[in-house]
Amino acid sequence: MGKLLRVVYLVFLVCLAASCQNQSEKAEPAEPATHELKVIREMYTAWAKALEAKDVDGICSFFADDFVIPYGDSLRDKKWYREFLIERISEGAAWKMYLPERLEVSASGDLAYAVGYYDMVRNAEVKTEKLCGLDVLKKQKDGSWKFVSFR
Repeated sequence: MGKLLRVVYLVFLVCLAASCQNQSEKAEPAEPATHELKVIREMYTAWAKALEAKDVDGICSFFADDFVIPYGDSLRDKKWYREFLIERISEGAAWKMYLPERLEVSASGDLAYAVGYYDMVRNAEVKTEKLCGLDVLKKQKDGSWKFVSFR
């Protein structure tokens, strides 16, 4: 009887260990996060090209409908930022974007943040400024990623 009890106990422990392993694999969504990071990096590459080309419509196509940006003491929307870009470009502003230094996707897979650098030239007579930005992105219904805010 003791030998049978030990075998049953051993089988129980093996099943418990397998169950715990299965649960830990479910808790770590490494594969989906890796895919989302790749999609977001591709989005950044396309956005950088639009910025460097000074393509206002192309730049704004990466903003979600509910996009807001802190400016001064208020939040401004996508329409305001479009006009802001047109103004800056007419003044000679130019941008050079780099892939984010840090990029994280939420556990739910629908929000992300990025921290990175970009260069900005305000006009031809002013030297380039190296600036740091913090971006908040949201996954859209079609699977694409768009900015909901940045600073």
